[in-house]
This record gives sequence, structure tokens and C-alpha cells, in this order.
Amino acid sequence: MFAARFTKSTKLQVNLKHLFLDLGLALGLAGIILGVLTIVPPNGGLAYDTHAYWLAARNVLNSQVLYVKADYSTLNIYTYPPLFAQLFTPAGWLPELLVTWLWRISGILCLRYLVGSWKAAVVACAFLPVLIELSIGNVTLQIAAAAMFALRDRRGAYLVPWLAALKFGPVLLVPYLWFRMPESRRPLVIGSLVFGAFCLISYLLAPGDWLGYFNMLGWQNSANLGGAGVIHLIGGAGGLDFIVRFGLATVIVFYATYAKRAWLAYAAAVITCPVLAISRFAPLVGFWRFRPEKATVLAEVKP
Repeated sequence: MFAARFTKSTKLQVNLKHLFLDLGLALGLAGIILGVLTIVPPNGGLAYDTHAYWLAARNVLNSQVLYVKADYSTLNIYTYPPLFAQLFTPAGWLPELLVTWLWRISGILCLRYLVGSWKAAVVACAFLPVLIELSIGNVTLQIAAAAMFALRDRRGAYLVPWLAALKFGPVLLVPYLWFRMPESRRPLVIGSLVFGAFCLISYLLAPGDWLGYFNMLGWQNSANLGGAGVIHLIGGAGGLDFIVRFGLATVIVFYATYAKRAWLAYAAAVITCPVLAISRFAPLVGFWRFRPEKATVLAEVKP
């Protein structure tokens, strides 16, 4: 009798899993179709943030200034270190639309890595922040994929200094990697030295751009940052809000390190960024890869 009840319970769980999977696939596919119909007709699918990256590459090629004093939500502004604009210069020779779709495809590939299979990637598109990120073409999914790689493979630690320079939050991975993954210590040190060398070369090539970058940080820290979907824990200057969020995330990371909760360290690192918006929660779909169970419905799906 117990065996019969166990079998019925198992069948019910399997049926519910398949039901939710089918529902997720339907919603995700509907979201993808709606997203394509929304972003493609106006201009072929140009992306808000990718436009700023492409324009920054063009500005480097044309010896134009990289940073201007403007509101954070202003179109075209570039807010990352000059090094990344310099490395992105090959994209400045290509048509913007081509660069946009290549970058968007890289985001899709990163999404697939975050969730573990293509079918799971479709399901993930039922989560609105994922569709927003793929639409605007930010670096969120790329950073999240690299952060997860660092937590799964020591070679990913080489990338952490680069990730931290982009959004600051990924530096929170360091305590977990250092104490819970000691094999990552050497890559962290080497990666930091290599990144520092690249920054020095970048500065020697364009010292004015680096001065502009630090001035821009000052402007943004004292500004009341806003925009569509922006979330503030406290009012006032955006820099103060970031400091509070970074402090909370630091506490979470130290607990995650103590309790060996890689998923919690991952969440704190990828969500913490200068401006918190709804779309920044997109990397949370990666939680699926941290599940201890290996035989799950989405994991059963072959890539």
C-alpha cells in the first residue's frame, strides 16, 4: 500500500513538473514573439545600451570625448572605464545594427549558460527582466554568466577584476572565491595584475578620458539617478543609495561565505550595481544551476 501511494505521489509530482514546464515554455515563447514584434519594426532592433557602447567605440576612433555631464537616463552616455571603450573599438567599424544583434546573440548564449539548456532558456524568457535585458542590450547577462563561471571553474576568477570594473558588484565574489575556493586565489591575483597592466596602458594612451571617467563618477554619485524601472532603497543622491545597497550585499556575501551558499554570493554580486533597475534581476534565473538535485525537469532537457 505504501509503495502504491509513493508511486501515485511520484506520478503526481512528475505530471505537475511537466505542466509547469509546458506553461513556462508557452509563456516564454509568447514573450519572445512579443519582444521581437516590439523591438524590430521601429529600427530593426537597435538597443538602448548597446547604442552607447557602439557610440563610445566610435568616439575613441574619432578622438572624441567619452564622457559628458548628463542625467543617467540620457541616451548615448557611456559610464564604464575608458579601457572597455578602447577594447570595443573594432565594433566601431561595423554597422550599429549588426553590432547590436551580435551583442544580443551573446546575451542569449549567456542566458543559455545561466540556465543550462535551450528549453530552459525559453522558459526563462517568461521572466520579464530577461526580456528587458535582451531588448536593451546591457552587459547584465554577460556579467552574470562570467560570475557563474567563476563559481563553477577556477579559471573564471581571471575575469572577476574586469567584471568588478564594469558594475562594481562582482568584487563581492572575492571573499567567497578566496575562502571557499582557494584554488581561485592564484587566478584572482594574476587576473588583477593583468587588468591593472591594461588600465595603465589605457591611461597612457588616453589620460584625459580617465580624468573624464572619474569626473563622471562624481557627477553621477551626487545626482538623483532615475529612469524607467529604477529602484531606490533610499532617496537622495544615487551614490548614497549604492553605498547602502553595497553594504547590505557585503553582509550577505560574508554570510554566504560562512555558510557556503554559492547561490547567495552569486545573487549579491550580480544584482549590486550603481543603478538598480527591474531588469537587473534577470540573472536570478541562474539560481536553477545551483540546485543540489541533478535530476530536475529542466536539467533533463538536453542542450
